[in-house]
Amino acid sequence: MWVFCASAGASEGDRIRIAVPGLSHLTTEAGDGVYQKIIARALENQDVEVNESFYPIRRALLVFEQGEVDCIYSSTEALAQTFGQDELIFSFPLGKFSFFLFTLKNSPPMVSVSALENKRVGVVSGQEHFLHPFLENHHLDVVWSRNDALNVSMLEYGRFEAVIGAIPDIRPYLDRLSYSPDHPLLESFDRLTCHNTERNRSFLTQLSRELKKLKRDGVYQDIAGPLYVEFDDDEPGVDPDS
Repeated sequence: MWVFCASAGASEGDRIRIAVPGLSHLTTEAGDGVYQKIIARALENQDVEVNESFYPIRRALLVFEQGEVDCIYSSTEALAQTFGQDELIFSFPLGKFSFFLFTLKNSPPMVSVSALENKRVGVVSGQEHFLHPFLENHHLDVVWSRNDALNVSMLEYGRFEAVIGAIPDIRPYLDRLSYSPDHPLLESFDRLTCHNTERNRSFLTQLSRELKKLKRDGVYQDIAGPLYVEFDDDEPGVDPDS
């Protein structure tokens, strides 16, 4: 576990505790992920202090479910299956993501999971929370791996028939892959997701307003660079307690 404190001025109990699951280049153990930089920028002028703790994806979900942290990066849809949406609140999006089927470069792109029946497919561990509805009615030999880099290597070595990955996470490897941009398996947003408490509502209301300003001013794109995916400025989450 890695811990980052935004400031040493507040006691542990006064800080907003945030679980950071490893999401490729978006959230990192070093604290320099795209989403972490966006949150840090949004908090520069806010009277709030946060404590970020890094975990593997499944562990991050568990500590949130057990109430050991106030918030978690991403995982809104997955946690809503456990808590119900009235128990959760979420920020303005930190980014947009889309899952696709990927095959080797110069090979015909696959557009449906049904094309992978009885074939071996690589998926990053922890993403099953998003992909379960698309996989449960198919007979796939799914191999859960550590990261996209490993999946792409296994695909090139002939160990996988395809990989399922998310843009922007897998974007650094796109020059080695083939896919159909018009056939996403799933499109959604990464947000900061929190337990629905008065303190967290106040925190997310202030944070979301600042995040929306940063998005409109082009700061998201500046920070994310090639990992940036455009989305509508009016996505919900600006005022979580409305």
